[in-house]
Amino acid sequence: MNALKRTTVFAPRMIRFAPMSSKDQSHAGAINEAGGTFGKLEVAREAEYFYKKQLEQLAQLKAKDSVSAEEMLKKQIQEHEDALNRSKESLAKLKK
Repeated sequence: MNALKRTTVFAPRMIRFAPMSSKDQSHAGAINEAGGTFGKLEVAREAEYFYKKQLEQLAQLKAKDSVSAEEMLKKQIQEHEDALNRSKESLAKLKK
């Protein structure tokens, strides 16, 4: 019976402290949750890392698009030349 009283008294304390352990539900880590200068520094470094990563990905995408655009234009030129040759052949057949 005495053990039952302890659990009923102990359980409300755990419920009261549980929301304080995770402030924004992102689980950013102990340093960020503690706040202060280290937390701010870590957030700034993380933002810088993702900004640089995004710039790298954008540069890769632009490089990939420029190559594929060049290939696409060459393909269109070839298709137009083929169409022109077909037109010349059909015109030659009509003249005969």
